[in-house]
Amino acid sequence: MLRKVFLMSFIAGLIFNLLFYIFPEQITSLFITNTDPNYDLVMEFSVDFFRIFLMIIFINIFEMCASITIQSLGNIKKSTLVSFTRQIILFIPLAIILSNIFGLYGALYAGPLADGICFIIVIFVFYSEYHKLAKLEQKNLTITKDEKIKTKSILSKPIVITIAREYGSGGRYVGKLLAQSLGIPFYDKALIRLTAEESGFTEKYIEDNEQTKKSYYQNDDNIFLAESKIIKKISNNSCVIIGKCADYILRNKNNVYNVFLYSDKKEERVIKYYGIDKNKAKKTIENINKERAKHYKFYTNSDWNDINHYDIAINVDTLSVEKTAELLKNIILEKNLH
Repeated sequence: MLRKVFLMSFIAGLIFNLLFYIFPEQITSLFITNTDPNYDLVMEFSVDFFRIFLMIIFINIFEMCASITIQSLGNIKKSTLVSFTRQIILFIPLAIILSNIFGLYGALYAGPLADGICFIIVIFVFYSEYHKLAKLEQKNLTITKDEKIKTKSILSKPIVITIAREYGSGGRYVGKLLAQSLGIPFYDKALIRLTAEESGFTEKYIEDNEQTKKSYYQNDDNIFLAESKIIKKISNNSCVIIGKCADYILRNKNNVYNVFLYSDKKEERVIKYYGIDKNKAKKTIENINKERAKHYKFYTNSDWNDINHYDIAINVDTLSVEKTAELLKNIILEKNLH
């Protein structure tokens, strides 16, 4: 798809470039009449402008496409660099230098010179990002072992379980155990992979930005829309979905059970299992849960940790992770019979 976008943009740019080069007089005549006293002078300069300054302007298409692509991959600094390279970093200094040496025509030649140098720079910058994307795509060809469900579902009818959880509550592991015991798919990291395929963003970009709401950019909305589409699609079959506002997205769907898991021992768990420094554990938990609440509030206009929004709310510490999963399994199976 990316190659097609670049190819189509390149062809369109080349066509317009050829029109500028072949028909400069005709294009200029759209803006000036032959009755103008300066007609000959303007026409002469316009022809030179089209054929010199716009000589290879079509390769700027690559610069624009590369900038947008690099931004979608999450590298804002490189995207900004690509955007500024031709016009600010190259053209303005070249125009000043060459015009001082060759006069007005020096400024005209600064255009194609800047275009050519920018094209070479952008190729190197884009290739480094594209190489990273290729590696990620190769990595995404298979789902990690912890996301593969090989057992057969024991449910008599489709049921979807959404699990919202406090960071450090062990909720993800509860969901994984629950999915395995019921023999149904488990969507957490796999959902990020599917969203990446749907949206065109990389998995890393989605993981870094989907719930980091320092400010709400259009890209964040695109991620949420892509996630919503995927969640609605996978909910046609039984599954366990972790986070992603799935309870809200599936609010109008039957046979969906929304679970909220919390814990009083979050600090102990993140220190032991996530390797977080004990001096930073509390602050880390607070920050991540705060971001989850902001994300949920923004898209649902509801409070993420209000247990009234959920069908089941459990303090994982009351039973342990394993027994919480077992309790949820028993509840789901009982509901599945009715």
